[in-house]
Amino acid sequence: METNRHYQICANCVMDTSAIEIIFDEKGLCNFCRDFEVLANKTIWRPLEIRLNELKESIIKIKDLGKFDKYDCLIGLSGGVDSSFLCYWAKQEGLRPLVVHFDNGWNSELATINIERIIQKTGFDLYT
Repeated sequence: METNRHYQICANCVMDTSAIEIIFDEKGLCNFCRDFEVLANKTIWRPLEIRLNELKESIIKIKDLGKFDKYDCLIGLSGGVDSSFLCYWAKQEGLRPLVVHFDNGWNSELATINIERIIQKTGFDLYT
């Protein structure tokens, strides 16, 4: 293991040689950025139309697999924007989630209000 490397920062991110496993290419990009790019090209950077079609196929599969069950999926609800939107979206798509929330004593008053409103509007069951 080389211990006397010169200090270097990735040309793309904030990672530097303080991470002993970091490797830089000839452009100054670190292995973490290169690995991310490979994965992103397979997933998030693909055309939107393809990703939306895959999402539709997943929804169909979820509904089919859960057609005889009370719930066909599970949603963790914090009362924040992301999980609140996911509940709204699940309702629009006709999914039947069991909504789960863990209150570890950190809930803000707004999060609690949001959770109550989301459950009331969607009619989903909430397990806490």
